[in-house]
Amino acid sequence: MQLAQALFRRFRHWNLARLSRHRKRRRLDYEEWCARHDTLAPPLLDVLGARAKELSRHASVDLLWMEAARPGELEDCLRSLRGQLFRTWRLHVPLSPQGDAEQARWWQEQSQADPRIVCHEVSAEPALRLRALLRAATAPWCGFVSERERLRPHALLKLVEGALQRADAVLVYGDEDRIDSSGRRHSPWFKGDFDPESLLGHDAIGRPSLFHSETLRKCVSADSLAFGALLHDLALRVTERIAPERVVHVPHVLCHRLQATPQDLADTERAVAAHLARLGIAARAEAQLDHHWPVVRVRFALPEPAPWATVIVPTRNNLNALRACVTSILERTTYPNYDVAIIDNACDDPECLRFLEEVAKSPRVQVRRDPRLFNFASLNNASVRAARGEFVALLNDDVEVLSPDWLQEMLSLAARPGVGAVGARLLYADRTLQHGGVIVGLQGAAGHAMKRLSATEAGPGGRARLMQSYLAVTAACLVVSRASYEQVGGMNEAEFAVAYNDVDFCLKLHAAGYRNLWTPHAELLHHESVSRKKTDPLTRKRGLDAESRALCARWPQWVERDPYYNPNLTLASDDFGLADPPRVSLTISATLPKPR
Repeated sequence: MQLAQALFRRFRHWNLARLSRHRKRRRLDYEEWCARHDTLAPPLLDVLGARAKELSRHASVDLLWMEAARPGELEDCLRSLRGQLFRTWRLHVPLSPQGDAEQARWWQEQSQADPRIVCHEVSAEPALRLRALLRAATAPWCGFVSERERLRPHALLKLVEGALQRADAVLVYGDEDRIDSSGRRHSPWFKGDFDPESLLGHDAIGRPSLFHSETLRKCVSADSLAFGALLHDLALRVTERIAPERVVHVPHVLCHRLQATPQDLADTERAVAAHLARLGIAARAEAQLDHHWPVVRVRFALPEPAPWATVIVPTRNNLNALRACVTSILERTTYPNYDVAIIDNACDDPECLRFLEEVAKSPRVQVRRDPRLFNFASLNNASVRAARGEFVALLNDDVEVLSPDWLQEMLSLAARPGVGAVGARLLYADRTLQHGGVIVGLQGAAGHAMKRLSATEAGPGGRARLMQSYLAVTAACLVVSRASYEQVGGMNEAEFAVAYNDVDFCLKLHAAGYRNLWTPHAELLHHESVSRKKTDPLTRKRGLDAESRALCARWPQWVERDPYYNPNLTLASDDFGLADPPRVSLTISATLPKPR
């Protein structure tokens, strides 16, 4: 029997992986998507041009050139700037007396040909240079330009429109892609709305962006940082004490990059460490080059004394999975302050009962019998009420611990002020990604992000390597404080007995003002839903459909628009494919400006 179950699981995972590869081969190619939905044909350009002309009467932008480059490398970038539909801009160029004479002559010639290009003799030291350029900038909004970027014709128009959506906005940013020497577009980065958590790991703002000039002047550091780290540092400083809503995301590709901005990981680590110190957060920043994707991992300190956590594992006649689960917890978990509560949901298999009797002899383990009809929400609610710990870790019985520090990592996040639920990186048996966070609205209700991503893939925008916010995470492995759990009333037992109870619970936490986080640094293996394999498929489908409808009825605003998922990405599948058509349009105009 055990061998047959193992073979069944292996075949199931193989078949799911095959179907995932098949969907990826069939999904819409980015070049074709651009041709269908993101080509600026003359009629659209006329509409955008008329809006830009009107907007130019109300707004202006200062752009700063911060890097040295040879004239031949600048012409295409400058051509894209001169081709902007929004024309009320000025470009400030720093010229150092000790700089390249040929470059200085070239810029002077450009300045004479276009009065919007203004040259300044300033220090070669980056921090002093930035301060001098900002003193010369008089427009309400300020951005940066690099020779590695090509702004699309509507870039400044859409950024300025985005900046004017909120009277108190301080930063606005758009999406981006890459372009090769032949002009072919590829590798789009469709970003989510602003997430301060992901900004700790890398420059989640990216390019292009505009900063509120007055705010930016107050945030310039005295440190000399490489250009990529400088932009990351400025984003951290500008946003670190404000509501995330004051950062506006424009979900359109507004910039092509020839290549990524070189990232000095040492400078980036220093910028993140300084940010944590300014906020008084006890944490350590560590630069990591993981699978060629540079990130900064932040290790948060635990409260003192270290909190007690109760790991709650409901089970019923699932001996093989339960044994692997509990053994992995007891043998691999390095965090010392925890106990395990196994919830016996009417087990009647003699072998399973013998195992429960044996494992209960461990001083860390207690077995509590709860023979009611299976209801995942009510089992967890009752278990949380009876838990010893001030934090609880909800764990499926078909999950195995891989990372020895999984519990410490998740507790260090869950114990932070304002954090609700924390989810883990769950893997299939073949080590592809099973859970990278939950996207609300996916496939009609909610689904896991980045499914079937391989171990070497960083995911879109490096998301698979970054600690970040989500509206929800799965309760297959979820850590939360007992106080927060009880504050929102726990899980909904009446409407979500089997599925979506974790999503609904996380959305209640979000509505109460908590941030739900996902960490890639707590890895566990998940033999997905093997404990429910005996349920009648038709009955299971009917129950799932009813709970799906209930989730959509309770949370229509998030089902319609998950802020951490770009509207250019599909809701039909879980592979971050392209939406056809997108759920956002260039023809919908933002409101015109109000006085600041």
